[in-house]
Amino acid sequence: VRGGNISRKRPRGTRGTAKAEAMNIPMHSRNASALRSEGARGGRTGDGAVRGGVRSKAAALASGGVARGGMAGNGAGAMRAGRGEAPAHRAVSSGWSELPSARLKSVKCADPFASKADQFKTKFGSVFNSGGIPCRLYHGAANVSLKWDKDPSLLEFDPLLVTCAEGLCETEHPYAFASRACFGELLASENGGAKATPLVHLIVPSLRAALVSPNKKVFAGGLEAVIQLSDATRDALNPHIHVLVVQMNKRNSDKELAPTILKAMQSLEEQGGPQAFAVIKSKVPTYCSVLI
Repeated sequence: VRGGNISRKRPRGTRGTAKAEAMNIPMHSRNASALRSEGARGGRTGDGAVRGGVRSKAAALASGGVARGGMAGNGAGAMRAGRGEAPAHRAVSSGWSELPSARLKSVKCADPFASKADQFKTKFGSVFNSGGIPCRLYHGAANVSLKWDKDPSLLEFDPLLVTCAEGLCETEHPYAFASRACFGELLASENGGAKATPLVHLIVPSLRAALVSPNKKVFAGGLEAVIQLSDATRDALNPHIHVLVVQMNKRNSDKELAPTILKAMQSLEEQGGPQAFAVIKSKVPTYCSVLI
C-alpha cells in the first residue's frame, strides 16, 4: 500500500484487456487480439500446441505437438498422417489384388507368329485363317459373335460343315470359338438338317475325336455338337450312336459334365426313337428312357 492506494497485480493475460478498455476498442476485436496473443505465447512453450481454439497446422507438424482447445482429436490424426500411418478407424488399403483384365488370361490364344505346323492343330485353323470360311468374328462390348459374309442357308455344306466339325478339337482362340459357332449356326440355318444328313458319316469321326479328348472344354463342345446334329438330322445318327455313347459314358462320373451327357443321350433317344433307345441301353445299362 503506497500513498493510501491499494495496488493489485493484474492477472497475467488481462493487461491487454485493460489497455483495450482505455482505448475504447470493441469487444470482438479485444477477443481476437487476446486469442492471438495467447496463441503466440502457447507456441513458445515448446510443445507445439495451439491454444484458444486456433491451431497452426505447420507448427503442430513441426514440433509433433497435439492441438488443444477442442481440437485434440484432429491433432492426433495430423500426427499419424505426419508419420505415414492410417487412422485407427480406417484399415490400410492393400490395393488391387489383380488387374481387371486378369480374367481374360484363362483364354488361350493362338500364336500369330508360329509356323503353320505349330499354329494350326486341325484343318479348320488353316482354312479359317486363309479366309476359306465365309465369316469373321465380331467383338462386341461383352460378347463375341459371328458375322457371315453370305447367308448360311445359301452355302454348300460339303466340305464346309465337315471342316467345322474337325475344328471342334481346337483349344485356342479364335479357332475354338469359331468352329463351334460355325457348326451350330450352319445346322440351325434353313434346310440345314437336310443338307447335313448325307454328311453324317463324315462328321461322326470328328465328334468322337472331341469326346475322346482329355480337355474338358473340348469334350463339352463335342457334347453340344452331338445335341445339335441329333436335333437337325433326327434318326440319321442311329447307325453311329454306339460310337458316341460309349465315349460319353466314360465321363459320366464328372459332376459338371453329367447333366450335359444325360441331355445328349436323351436327345439321341427322342430323335432316334425305340431303335436309338435299344442301342443306348445296351451300352449304358443304367440309362432310363426319357419317354417313360
